[in-house]
Amino acid sequence: MSYYENGGLKNQLAPRNNNPRLNKCLFVINTILALCALGIGIAFLYHKEMSTAIAMLLVTIICTFNAITAWRVLHGKKI
Repeated sequence: MSYYENGGLKNQLAPRNNNPRLNKCLFVINTILALCALGIGIAFLYHKEMSTAIAMLLVTIICTFNAITAWRVLHGKKI
């Protein structure tokens, strides 16, 4: 069987075992990033820089979602 049969690599879509240390690290990083982005977004809102404030608040939403997902995986819940 050649490399190009079946769309490339054979094990490309195989499930992976997630490392709990990796999920804990992702949870901590995303939580810290969400808090920092929230603080920066509020600071820019205070200084009336609306486009940057909206961008930082969107980053806060995405990082919060990622932190919640990592927390759920750590506790063995379905995503």
